[in-house]
Formats: sequence, structure tokens, C-alpha cells
Amino acid sequence: MKIERIDHLNLTVADIDRSVEFYERVLGMKTESIGEGRAALYFGQQKIHLDAAKGPMAMSGEKRMPAHICFITEVPMGEVTAHLESCGVPVRMQGARGSDRHDPIGLHRRPGSELDRDC
Repeated sequence: MKIERIDHLNLTVADIDRSVEFYERVLGMKTESIGEGRAALYFGQQKIHLDAAKGPMAMSGEKRMPAHICFITEVPMGEVTAHLESCGVPVRMQGARGSDRHDPIGLHRRPGSELDRDC
């Protein structure tokens, strides 16, 4: 499997507005809202997603981790899953990303050596 690049980092923050203000004012990043309690920060060709700790995307059960890295690869999801499982890495979630197009595949690198597809 070949990882092409990092798509984004995802961080959970206590105060979304205060965090956005910091990244805009202090670090000069561009920002946009990506839903209630969520923001995307852009700098160069990189991005960071912020989720409010008490927001709708906060960790609930096993579905979402509070911080992760989303990787991009051109490898088909079936091959990615087979490779990860052959390496002893559990794949907990899979989902379509632009199912009508041949978009790159995103993988979340989560604590505990689990890689999940759900960008």
C-alpha cells in the first residue's frame, strides 16, 4: 500500500470560536465552517478540521475518535482493507467517498494502530 499524502488532521477543541480566532489571527490561516461545532483551517495545501468537544461530531461510542489523521491513497479500498487485515490492523468502518467518481481513498489513522476509512 502506498500513502499519497495527508488529507487532514482532525482535532477536538474545547471552544471552537476561540480556536478559530487563534488560528486566523495568530497563524494567518483561512477558515470556514463545515457544520455545527466544526471548522476547517486551511494553510498552503494543508488543512486541519476542528470539532467542538461538546458538538455533534464529538466522540460517541466507538464511531469517532477525538483526534485523527486522514491519509489519501489511490489504492482501491478492498486492497487497502486486505493489506491492513493481513498486517493485523482491524478496520472498523468503511464508507463511500464520492462513490460516483474515482476519488482517492481516505484513511483515518487512529490511536491504537487502527486505520478507519471514513473521511
